[in-house]
Amino acid sequence: MKYKAFGTSKLALPVIGQGMGIGGFYAKQAKYTEQHRATLTRGLELGMNFIDTAEIYGEGQAEVLLGEVISTQRDRVIVSTKFSPEHNGYDDVLRSAEQSLTRLKTDYLDIYQMHWPNPKIPLENTMRALERLVQEGKVRYIGASNCSLRQLKAIRSYLSGHDIIAAQVEYNLFDRSIEEEFLPYCQSEGIATVAYSPLIQGKITNGSQKRKALEAIANKYQKTSAQVVLQWLVSRPGVVAIPNTGNLVHLEANAKAADFDLHSEDAQAIDQLFQQRCHFVPTDQIRIAADPSANVYRSAEEAIENRFGQSPSPLELAQEIRDGEVLKPIRIVSSPDSAYVYDLAEGRSRYWAWVLAHEGQQPIPAYLRED
Repeated sequence: MKYKAFGTSKLALPVIGQGMGIGGFYAKQAKYTEQHRATLTRGLELGMNFIDTAEIYGEGQAEVLLGEVISTQRDRVIVSTKFSPEHNGYDDVLRSAEQSLTRLKTDYLDIYQMHWPNPKIPLENTMRALERLVQEGKVRYIGASNCSLRQLKAIRSYLSGHDIIAAQVEYNLFDRSIEEEFLPYCQSEGIATVAYSPLIQGKITNGSQKRKALEAIANKYQKTSAQVVLQWLVSRPGVVAIPNTGNLVHLEANAKAADFDLHSEDAQAIDQLFQQRCHFVPTDQIRIAADPSANVYRSAEEAIENRFGQSPSPLELAQEIRDGEVLKPIRIVSSPDSAYVYDLAEGRSRYWAWVLAHEGQQPIPAYLRED
């Protein structure tokens, strides 16, 4: 395994670690099994000793499992966990940290980060709590997750004696939006960019032609397409990846993605082949959900009501858009329903935030999945 050092910290992160966020939108309901214990253990044996979890994953089950796995080898594992946005307040951060420490059976966290910014809670309050945890020795380094560049800069401005060591964001061949400003900023500031969903739950390419081209490159190295994608990501300065899997075969393949280097011409070919194109789509052309029983908001009124308790709520995100915040594009696929052009695949809160911010009059930025 290869490692990367960051900033002035004493941390060296493996270029490929392990994520524990299974279930995507339904991560709170995820169930962690003996299979996940086996993959965590094997991953540590392979040098994948940077493990990212969160208090919300399985309602704490993920942290409990990780605590059991690392109990006899805590000093060789880099543990990163996150507190939920409803806990971004000063006292709540301190309380969440204590609960995570208990579940993880440890007296310190290597990296502690807010899972998402919360517009209702000033970032300054969140950062004060994190700095207190560092001063008390309960947290070694502060991280941030799912924040924009503007938010990352604000976070750093509120830290008086410490700094951000890592910023966790989605980064893969389908979503390369961080490359414009966010990634260059982190590279210049010595902040680790932690790429989650690097393989997009197995949907690593977008369209059959691109898939075949990527397979051709992978065949040159006798590697899989997934291994080539991981290597392409971590070959970028300052980037480490945290794929998650409960499959031992996939886990070992992920680890081996660090064992080779892409030739520059192949890396450039992937760069060019997977250039992003952002579509601007009228919001009324998008079907929110094909399943009529899905727990989603189907009108602006329902989004404003926020009866599912989303945090941040669509209305709060809408205000951020009005204030100049740039949210990443939603994801859409072609719809089989003749009444619509597209189905919404990912980003329901962002969709409704955009509708509310612009009163349904502005096309929404979207990435189109071709497969």
